[in-house]
Amino acid sequence: MTTATFPRSGTSAPPLVGHPADSSFMQELAFKLYLFFMVSWFLHLPARLPALGALRVDLLVVVATAGLIFVSAAGSNQRLDTRINRLLLALFAYSIVTLPFVEWPGSVIRHGIPELTKAVVFYYFTALLVTSEQKLSRVLFVFVACQAFRVLEPLYLHLTTGYWGSAAHMGGADFLYRLGGAPSDIVNPNGLAAVVVTVLTFAHYLWTGTSLGRVAYLGLLPLLLYALTLTGSRSGLVALAATFIVIWFQSRRKGLLALVGVAVVMLAIPRLSADLQDRYLSIVDQNTKNATTAQARVDGIKADFGVAMRRPLFGHGLGTSREANGNFGRRARVSHNLFTEVAQELGFVGLTLFTVLLLSIGRSVRAALRTLRSSSTANPLLVRLCCALQVWFVVNILSSMFTYGLSSYDWYFMAGLANVMTLLLAATPAATDAREPEASPAAAGPPHVQPITPPHGVRARRAQPVRPASRGVSARSMR
Repeated sequence: MTTATFPRSGTSAPPLVGHPADSSFMQELAFKLYLFFMVSWFLHLPARLPALGALRVDLLVVVATAGLIFVSAAGSNQRLDTRINRLLLALFAYSIVTLPFVEWPGSVIRHGIPELTKAVVFYYFTALLVTSEQKLSRVLFVFVACQAFRVLEPLYLHLTTGYWGSAAHMGGADFLYRLGGAPSDIVNPNGLAAVVVTVLTFAHYLWTGTSLGRVAYLGLLPLLLYALTLTGSRSGLVALAATFIVIWFQSRRKGLLALVGVAVVMLAIPRLSADLQDRYLSIVDQNTKNATTAQARVDGIKADFGVAMRRPLFGHGLGTSREANGNFGRRARVSHNLFTEVAQELGFVGLTLFTVLLLSIGRSVRAALRTLRSSSTANPLLVRLCCALQVWFVVNILSSMFTYGLSSYDWYFMAGLANVMTLLLAATPAATDAREPEASPAAAGPPHVQPITPPHGVRARRAQPVRPASRGVSARSMR
């Protein structure tokens, strides 16, 4: 039974929303809305269901979730008191403060800031709403399941209807069909390959802890690899190789894993079409039809760097890489290199700030993994998530050499997971014991013994000496 307490005279009553039960309900509702937002965002539900698109359901869910977080903001300041959050706020403030000095401030307000806000939502919602290991498991399940669906849907359409989704120029009059995202998904072949690598990384670490998970992982793995080969993505193949290498370094069964990798390569190469083989060989061989496009990618990065040097300090403005390349570069497209993209939009001052943000994410994951490995009572979920984040971080850094991503969700969702993992780790008993060691028995002094008094009316008997038990007799037989 709960007893109501009333404020003393001269003090104001606490607001209704401050009640723990109300705050807990609002946080739980906000968390469920966040899960729905993840499903809607990754699977593009407004594009599949026109009624949801007309309602702008994603915007409504984000506003409702943010409102619930604001009303029930218990402990939010502590959860956001991190270096990553301060750097993220500094990046936002920098993008706004430098508006008078950029090339196209109108494009920043109309396009750049809204797109970055959509991505940063993943950081704040993850950091503020994932407050337990159970919620972390649910978020990770929804995330991996949605990414796996994004891969399996176009693969199913390809096998049943011959769907490809994209094509690439190989030089001359030749074109190569490439598997892209489903008709309702907005992702090109390189992006689909990145999704494949993401699913593979998280499924490898998070699903292999149980028998059912291992079966699901082994059943999904061939489909993921087949879909990646159909994308014709050279950056995706490099990311896959980097993922395998990092997993191999972390594995305890390096010999077996190496044999499996060699077997997969030997079985996959003969089954690729001649055009796909030529495209993947162009990574290392200049005597292929696709070598010209590979060299064009390198030349494009150099040209993008030249565009960035037009405004080296503050850039052309957040979200204006396509506009800058269209006016001062070769083609009107976003720079296919994360660092030249950031340099074009935010200048080299902003690039330095963004690089420090990435380094902070990497250090947070590395510090958490070091702490988990030194603990004998670490939660297996946190250990597996930390390993997956470490692989994902390394692979994204390598992939950023061939793709853009300043306003992509990847880095900010990763930062949110790193923040949650650090807070959950700090709340574990092992971490608390490490910060506050117990006092030694000698320093604590002898324990206080409470004398035993017989019940009222019962006469106490004289204590009888206890005879030692004979050998082979248990304490139970002495009664």
